[in-house]
Amino acid sequence: MDIIVKTIKTGNSVPVILPGMGTAGFQWFYSTENGDCIEIKPYDYTQDSLVRDAGTSNDEVFMITGVLPGHAKVTFEQRRGWEKNGQIINTQTFDITVTQ
Repeated sequence: MDIIVKTIKTGNSVPVILPGMGTAGFQWFYSTENGDCIEIKPYDYTQDSLVRDAGTSNDEVFMITGVLPGHAKVTFEQRRGWEKNGQIINTQTFDITVTQ
């Protein structure tokens, strides 16, 4: 598993674009280590995008914003939300450093 390293300044944001599989019921969920220095919010860009064909999935986008100087690790896992012990089909990890 590759770790993606990002550095952001407090008050700035970086988008995380993850491949969607919503038509198969898969969603991205995240967990953090030392997450006090960042804020993570889903970003709904589909309101501004073109209409897609039936059966296609939109990518999922999250915005990571630097709140305080520090270091955090964010792990995104793609799985079905209703399956509590369901199979994780994709993982993406970010190593985030927030500077002044």
